[in-house]
This record gives sequence, C-alpha cells and structure tokens, in this order.
Amino acid sequence: MSKLKSDITSEYINMTFCANCKNCPAIHITKESNEIVIGGEEEGYTKFTKEQFLLFVEQIKKGTFDGYIKEH
Repeated sequence: MSKLKSDITSEYINMTFCANCKNCPAIHITKESNEIVIGGEEEGYTKFTKEQFLLFVEQIKKGTFDGYIKEH
C-alpha cells in the first residue's frame, strides 16, 4: 500500500513516498535554498537546482514519462 507522508509549512516541504516500506525516498524543498534534495539514506540522494527541477516537472506534466511508467 502506497503512503504519502508530508510536513508542509510556509518555509519548507518534506514529503516521503512509501511504496514498499523498505526504501522510502523523500523530497525536501525550502524557500531559502536553491537546491532540492530527492532520495533517502538507502537509495542515495539526488540534488537539483530549482531551475532544473522545474524543467523536470514540466516534462512530467507534459506526459513525457507516461509510456515508461504506466502499463498499457
């Protein structure tokens, strides 16, 4: 069962995405940093600038990755 745990304030967002309760990646975004951190201790961490992350989100919204994620 997939779960989304979040801690959202006016200054930051922390979200953890649990799909299997073994490795739960997270995303951390703050207003004061230009860096967005995605990942977890087990998976490792990936860092994006906010500009890079926005480009990534735009592609997600366009459906660019749908054919690789969704089953047909």
